[in-house]
Amino acid sequence: MNPIHPISKECRDRGILIHTDAAQAFGKVSCRLEDMGDPDMVSLVGHKVGAPKGIAALYVRPKCYQENGRGLPHNHGILLLGGGQEHGRRGGTENTPYIVGMAVAGALAVQTLTENAEKMESLRGRLLDKLRSELKDANIQVRPNGPKDLSQRLPNTLSVGLENIHSGDLLAEISDKVAASAGATCHSAAGVSAVLKAMKVPDNFARGTLRLSVGPKTTPAEVDRAARLIARAAIDQAQMDTI
Repeated sequence: MNPIHPISKECRDRGILIHTDAAQAFGKVSCRLEDMGDPDMVSLVGHKVGAPKGIAALYVRPKCYQENGRGLPHNHGILLLGGGQEHGRRGGTENTPYIVGMAVAGALAVQTLTENAEKMESLRGRLLDKLRSELKDANIQVRPNGPKDLSQRLPNTLSVGLENIHSGDLLAEISDKVAASAGATCHSAAGVSAVLKAMKVPDNFARGTLRLSVGPKTTPAEVDRAARLIARAAIDQAQMDTI
């Protein structure tokens, strides 16, 4: 058996539990426990890999609640009173078809993980390049958010800030054409999210942050069209601001 990750070991020695939210990582990068740093708990979401919406999974390391003098949560962690399903923590008959659907979707995602990750990473890079190209003449700078080491980013997701653009207004203009999110940016003009602040993203880019995703079935033509629509809306907004 391989030794656990040093950070996880120190946390366990100090009586600290580690939970990893792997909802976005599922099907994009390895979710093997050793590859994620040996966390105590992991959350996975089914629809991220093609399973029906409404099914998820929570891994809990055996006996982690009893270590370091720790006791079980109040009422033994019961979330929904009822029968003895889910080890007595959530009463109610399990949704077997959805559980099986998530298991099959997860298995298929693992089989094609490397191939899909390489394809999505290429499309993500194409999307960033196209946005920069479309906005270059308008002097609207494009700033990707995240680690400088591209291998540390999810291969399918692009978090990008458009200089002096308000993402909420932009999304309102293109929402019927492009599925995108304002991501971790502000939801009003009142401020910027704590996440982007912690990442030291400048305000003039943070307010224009978009979260864009590609998938295994996304085509280069779809990426190019999305970049044109986003750029056109950003340019329209910039021109309106100068009037």
